[in-house]
Amino acid sequence: MKITSIETIALRDDSDGTVISWNPSFSESDGVPASTGGYDITLVRVNTDEGISGIGQCEAPSIIIDAIVRASLGLEVLLLGEDPRQVQRLWQKMYNSTGVFGRRGVVIGAIGAVETALWDISGKAAGKPVHELIWRSFATTASDIEPLKQVTPYATVYPPGSNLDELAERMNIALSRGLKAVKIEEWPGQFGNVDVETDVAVVQKARSILGSKRDLMIDVQNRWRDVGQALRTIEEIEEFKPFFIEAPLPADNIEGYRRLAEATSIRIAVGDWGFSTRHEFADLLRRGRLDVVQPSAVRAGGMHEILNVAEDAYRFGALCIPHTWCHVVGVAAQIHLAAVAPNMPYFEFPIAFPPSPLVENLLIPQFEISVDGTMSVPDRPGLGFELNEDVVSDFRVDPY
Repeated sequence: MKITSIETIALRDDSDGTVISWNPSFSESDGVPASTGGYDITLVRVNTDEGISGIGQCEAPSIIIDAIVRASLGLEVLLLGEDPRQVQRLWQKMYNSTGVFGRRGVVIGAIGAVETALWDISGKAAGKPVHELIWRSFATTASDIEPLKQVTPYATVYPPGSNLDELAERMNIALSRGLKAVKIEEWPGQFGNVDVETDVAVVQKARSILGSKRDLMIDVQNRWRDVGQALRTIEEIEEFKPFFIEAPLPADNIEGYRRLAEATSIRIAVGDWGFSTRHEFADLLRRGRLDVVQPSAVRAGGMHEILNVAEDAYRFGALCIPHTWCHVVGVAAQIHLAAVAPNMPYFEFPIAFPPSPLVENLLIPQFEISVDGTMSVPDRPGLGFELNEDVVSDFRVDPY
């Protein structure tokens, strides 16, 4: 089997006519957040001479990923004619060959998307789900732990709403889907960057909705500017027992993260914003003393690289809870990762507003959540999901 081509698939949903962003997020005008109606999604599909293809996803502008794939020294040229089943060798080839302009950032994201697609192909070729191919890679515990059959997502409710009533409405939508843990996010003018009293009111409302038996996660999105501000707020919300507080400080303030982790019993989590590969996460674990690392399934370098991060975290007694937001091929990858990493109690699952077919309907079959809040690990070959070509056709755009 040989690789014949790598294609970048750019998808866009701007149905409400407002924001267009590579990351479904917001823009601000005079401090007022705009709608989150714009979804720009970047997929990668690797094709072979035997008609088997695999899919991956990257959280970056499609125009940049397409350039990384198709450049004269790009990923497609590197992999044409190679056997896609030699995943780890090909990952190293991509990593080494892009060292001058890669190693971190968006290039690693592109490599990770291709690597996920290679695992998808490998599983299909072998007639096995991806987790059966990768579980022995987790050397710390693989000798005596079989892959899980059920894994547990947490819901990210984003944006959380413009007031407490809207927050309640959106959280209840997540709970109605069967999810048993919910993360609320920073939102301009509402949470994370107003004052301590506002933050406390939001967290208190969220906890009252969830009750005492569900886990509450909090994402500050790097908005607290210093350790003192973070600690003042954490002291006020500690009674509401958050499972973790994500990204409380600017991403590069590793010394601040160490001080924060040492000063509070609440788990401190970081890793999604710009961190990639085991090497950067090793620095977070060793210097930052973090309780939770959050490699992104669509940024950090691929599935096996996330297992490397998880294994390093395991040695430090830390959890690894992957991040992917609304990138559903990344969600599919996370399901397989959570099946094999014993320190991965949760993974991220999107509850996005407004809803979009690029989140809800892009994959076949659709995700299903059981009454106990878990998801079944696919036993279908590869990732176990295929692109909904009708959705691809409806939303595909030129990356340029």
